Amino acid sequence: MGSALSSCQNVLEATLQQDEEMSSALASQFGPQLLLRVDAAPIRDGPGVHPNPFRLTDEITLEALEFVRAWSPLTWRYDRSSRARRGDLKCSFPWPQGERFSLPHVFMRARVEGTGRLVLLQAAASPDEQSMERVVSSINDSKEVAYHASNFNKYTAESPHAPGYGHDAPSIRVCAPVGCRVLDSRIPQVARKGSVVTVTDYPANEVVKFAFDGSEEFSELPQSFFHHVAWATGGSSMVFDLQGAETDTGDVLLVDPCVLRSQQVGMTDL
Repeated sequence: MGSALSSCQNVLEATLQQDEEMSSALASQFGPQLLLRVDAAPIRDGPGVHPNPFRLTDEITLEALEFVRAWSPLTWRYDRSSRARRGDLKCSFPWPQGERFSLPHVFMRARVEGTGRLVLLQAAASPDEQSMERVVSSINDSKEVAYHASNFNKYTAESPHAPGYGHDAPSIRVCAPVGCRVLDSRIPQVARKGSVVTVTDYPANEVVKFAFDGSEEFSELPQSFFHHVAWATGGSSMVFDLQGAETDTGDVLLVDPCVLRSQQVGMTDL
């Protein structure tokens, strides 16, 4: 176990140190860099979803991959997890455990070939960890948060006690990721043929933390949503690492949120 954690930390440090070098290398490439096929798209469009334009079996060619400095908060949870394992993280609560919080990922902006559409590419930092199982775990968190967002949006539209009461009330929407198999790659240092990554339509130029480690600036809508989920599930689930951007209309777009779930009691626990 110790060697595995050490390896994870080494991957994270290497990823952070090599971002600028990789960006420079990617910038020197022209033309298609990744050919992907959508193999997992379980999130349906709805009132709690910022939809993904791609559907099951679609093939996507990505080019012009780059790191976006203003998106760096997407990696903070992995840094906090690493510091918690080293014992040098000062936090008011025990840092969550599990791969969703500790397995380093890279986040890059890419352009869909032949269009002006920019998307968010997310991949485990180590190509050996880029599996469908891990991608589905990430997508399932977004799917569950989108379900709660739909109910929350209905509540804020109908309840006079909710923030922004009325049908024009701002809403919470989750940017829906799709899981993609890499069919061909010119950048195996990011993702190699056969691995699995996610692609998300994230239109914002920056990422803001709304509910993370307690140090974030207060924002009423996402904070209300955080408490709504805890209340609606009777405390059995909590949304964590709510991050994204606020739109011009006051809506909040969330990207790559996490869900903390209480352990179910089984017969062996009785």
